[in-house]
Amino acid sequence: MRQAAMMPLTAFVVAGLSLSAGICQASQEYENNVELLQRKLTLQKFKPHVLLFVADDVGWAGLGAHRTAENSAEAQGKAETQTPILDNLIRDGVLLERHYAASNSVPSRCSLISGRLPRDFPVAPRGMSNPATYWNPEDNVSGFYGIPRNMTGIGSKLKQAGYATHYVGKWAAGHATPEQTPFGRGFDSFLGFVGNENDYWTKQSDLEEFIADPCLYKFQDFSFYNATYRGGVADTIAAELGCEERVKGKSFDKDGCHEEDPNDCLPESCYEESMLLEYAARLIQNHDSSKPLFLTYASHEVHLPLEITTSALKREEQADAQKERKLPWTKARRVMAASLAFMDSAMGRLIDTLKARSMFEDTLVIFISDNGASLQLTAGGNNYPLKSGKFSEWEGGVRTNAFISGGFIPARHRGSSFHGVIHIADWYATLCSLAGVSHVDDVSAKANELLRLQGRPLLGEVEGRPQLQNIFSGINGRPDALHLSSSSLLKWPYKLVTGQQKYSFWPGPVFPNCSSDGPDDAPLDVYTHFFSFENESARLEKDMVEDCGNGCLFNVEIDPSERWDLSSHTDHNAVLSSLQAELKLMNSKAFKADIGHSRVQACLQSFRQGGFVGPFVDVGDFYTTHQVAGEEETEMYRQELMQLQARLRDEEFLNETAREMYEKMGSLSDELGCFD
Repeated sequence: MRQAAMMPLTAFVVAGLSLSAGICQASQEYENNVELLQRKLTLQKFKPHVLLFVADDVGWAGLGAHRTAENSAEAQGKAETQTPILDNLIRDGVLLERHYAASNSVPSRCSLISGRLPRDFPVAPRGMSNPATYWNPEDNVSGFYGIPRNMTGIGSKLKQAGYATHYVGKWAAGHATPEQTPFGRGFDSFLGFVGNENDYWTKQSDLEEFIADPCLYKFQDFSFYNATYRGGVADTIAAELGCEERVKGKSFDKDGCHEEDPNDCLPESCYEESMLLEYAARLIQNHDSSKPLFLTYASHEVHLPLEITTSALKREEQADAQKERKLPWTKARRVMAASLAFMDSAMGRLIDTLKARSMFEDTLVIFISDNGASLQLTAGGNNYPLKSGKFSEWEGGVRTNAFISGGFIPARHRGSSFHGVIHIADWYATLCSLAGVSHVDDVSAKANELLRLQGRPLLGEVEGRPQLQNIFSGINGRPDALHLSSSSLLKWPYKLVTGQQKYSFWPGPVFPNCSSDGPDDAPLDVYTHFFSFENESARLEKDMVEDCGNGCLFNVEIDPSERWDLSSHTDHNAVLSSLQAELKLMNSKAFKADIGHSRVQACLQSFRQGGFVGPFVDVGDFYTTHQVAGEEETEMYRQELMQLQARLRDEEFLNETAREMYEKMGSLSDELGCFD
């Protein structure tokens, strides 16, 4: 039984000048915790190492610690969720039960890196999967997707505090300019991909069947940046990381085998997560432990495309042989189980490497997921018992897995749970406080002076809050209104959800299963143009849309699965009206920058860099690699792009392309692949 680390909020309410003995005791405990923390950080001049592990699309049910076994279905779901290393870290740490983020990757990661709430970033056009090629030349501060150019990243803040800073894995926070890359945000080195997703084997970007790539499927999204090298992960770098096989320009299936010869497979050292993990482990091994280390490991697991190594699947098969199975596997759910186990082992290797260097006892480990699991049938994700998932504002989309652990956690707090509200943006201020630097962003404040004169949108201030002392003292540091998105707001314990919400259902403990009939939709992104062949009523039904109109109201403390809408209860009229007014006010403060449209410059720059995605505006001397493509070859590609741009003005061409994509995709539910 885990002990609760958070006291009832009423214990901290002061009525007039009267203080109860209980409140005095709570106040004294808070002061003692703060004093202990300050003594460790300031009197001893101690700065802990920080391992920030960011999981991708790992749902609420993706941690063994969140699984129960009260019936046969729950027992099967728990047995399929093998995360023993993460579960052990939770037992030695603090489980953060009310950690919130955006409902999808990019705004969440922008919040994490910049300390702002999601409302402070440009919004992607409707239906756009990844507007990374967008640019508005009239606004070179905010006219891009992702974090605006003049916001200070968390890497810069911790570097200022004397940390060695490294970022490994998925970025997805903007990369149009060098300043927006991990290197530009203050990380000494970066290995990974800058976009939303890539193929685990080929590292090629935008391979989903519902996306028609405006750069014509030409590029890999896998780069390495440091003080002396900034460019794509070429063959020589890949070989240093264990992958000596050439993958560029070749086609492989989801198992890493050549499509022409299924018996000719890549070594598992070429699996992207293996390469990322190898680099991260070497960073720890080679680190001067007298200097504090800030290592962000942003895993690709378990995001689409669901691809995993053969050995990971075999390990899952061996474990599965010992389980009693009531519901057959689906292909996606099985790969998901293997992917979760792979992610768990990745954390295990990092922890073991820290211990081998005698660094673990001085390390704060932070684990978070960027959003809830995707509930597409082919994604294999699950947020049981929470409602819905990724791309919705229900708890399954925005309430995410999180915990802290490591030797830095005081012994008396290990094995506890914290129920105070934390937002993913809070890690910015929390880490700044831990490192002894201000979380105030002077760079963006300076930029606002010029933006104000130009009449352009002003950059938002850091709204993240230091949370470590709140966690150790059991205090809810966010009792006021928290803006989750333009359609949802949390003011503990009440949550307001407005408008149409997709995927409005409750997945069971074993999901997806062979009786699952949705969701299996995927709106088409046709060269940055949105398409759907469903009429409005069919789309709403297929997407399982629930319309909350001006507001559904829930008490998520006593109703975490959001089953009882209180908006029609007269005794909650005041709460409903208050939250509606606060949401309207907060929406009026949302950032409204124009990011323009897709630019061929983005594609041409990647082409010139040998076929690797990266910055394309004001690149100057950012890249250290020489131009690979010749002028004649580049001109031929430019002509291809211009021809495509001309055809995009032809509605018939767009409709025909969309229809071909739609027919190729078919029904995703046809690919459930049920088997015993």
